[in-house]
Amino acid sequence: MNKKKDILSIGFEIPGQSENYIYFDSSKSLMDADIIIISPEEISPNGDRIRFSSGGACYDTETTSRYTKHSSNLKKEVSDSLKQGKTVFLFLAEKKEFSLATGVTHPRKGENLYSTTTKSNYDFLPINIGNITSASGNRLIFNGNQILSDFNRNFKDYLKYESYIENSENALITYHGKDKSKILGAIIKGKSGHLVILPKIKYDYNSFVKYDKKTDKEFWTDEAKKFGDKLSEVLIGIDAKLSSSSEKTPPPKWSLDKNYFTKRSLKIETQIKKSLGDIEKLKKKIENFNQELESENQLKDLLFEQGKPLEDAVTKALDILGYKAENYDDGELELDQVIMSPEKVRYIGECEGKDAKDINITKFRQLLESLNADFAREDVEEKAFGILFGNPQRLVEPVKRNLDFTKKCKTGAEREKIALIKTAELFVVTNFLQQNKNAKFKKACRKAISDGLGKIVKFPTLPSKKNDT
Repeated sequence: MNKKKDILSIGFEIPGQSENYIYFDSSKSLMDADIIIISPEEISPNGDRIRFSSGGACYDTETTSRYTKHSSNLKKEVSDSLKQGKTVFLFLAEKKEFSLATGVTHPRKGENLYSTTTKSNYDFLPINIGNITSASGNRLIFNGNQILSDFNRNFKDYLKYESYIENSENALITYHGKDKSKILGAIIKGKSGHLVILPKIKYDYNSFVKYDKKTDKEFWTDEAKKFGDKLSEVLIGIDAKLSSSSEKTPPPKWSLDKNYFTKRSLKIETQIKKSLGDIEKLKKKIENFNQELESENQLKDLLFEQGKPLEDAVTKALDILGYKAENYDDGELELDQVIMSPEKVRYIGECEGKDAKDINITKFRQLLESLNADFAREDVEEKAFGILFGNPQRLVEPVKRNLDFTKKCKTGAEREKIALIKTAELFVVTNFLQQNKNAKFKKACRKAISDGLGKIVKFPTLPSKKNDT
């Protein structure tokens, strides 16, 4: 029976195992751990910042000194762990860079001149893993590596990436993006141990952690503890597989000569190559299916997204309703949507999503500015109407939402004749039309928007007769 493995983590808290979490700036050592987990998001300076009159800022020398000390200590402990044959798991968190003051001079009375250096939250690594670039997404391709098969099977739905790696030498790639040169997971052999790079695991903190009013404390739910136990079990399994493979002597180059293989082993190798080719074909097929699925499900972003994903979903919804909608950016003026209806009515649209609040006057004011800037263009002869697409309480189930637009938004919309559209309600009608041809209902939805200028748009009830062209 394998002895129990002790796991310690920095930057990532295993649900139900808070006692194994270490803060980056604490004095607690990683030496007692058999397995180490590090997510670099917490690796950052903690202290005062100096702001420059010319713009920009840096951390002061005292903060720099503390950060440098903690980063150096972590680098040594990770290096020692790899030398001792341990497994270090690295989650690809967002790469962040910090400007640190390394010294200060006083050329004139009352004037401070700072020398600075730039460091990143990945500088603690004792080995070069390649060029790291910040970028986020959840489209990952697993290459079927057997060492990580259990991990991928159990946690693929929780994986996302916040950075990717390029030009990594001696890395056994396990995850990559659509572009295979963008590495999202890999295994790198150290002197005795292994650095296992993984996409970030993103669990739902709100469903995993609850608050006890009586004790005034938060606690992990049973679901969270089960998740954490499974994660520990899988990581220990990966460590065991890597340790086992490390004990076996790598075959010398001469042993790869065909004279040392049986006919059956050569046949098996041929079958393996063929199977790998079949796997690549299946991966391509699955990738195409995933792209189709992503496109088919894009309207769902109307329910819970914000920013660019919400803009793209609104553009698709407008296209379904028969509008021609596109982003506009000429280098000086940027508009979320320039919209033209089949009836030749022109609109400018702005989108906003809020986690738990109403859509406020800030985005409304931005829409007014966009309308005026658009009208000032030489090729625009008539001022467009405005539409504010709002996704309030975006993380709450639509039927449970009770907020929409602030009072200022509503009174401003009435005065300026701007339509206010709740994207969750836009989803209902466009989701229906995506699945059912109904030109009459489509036109009625457009009429609801034009009639809704100055107020919150009320879309017509879904027709019971689905096919009405």
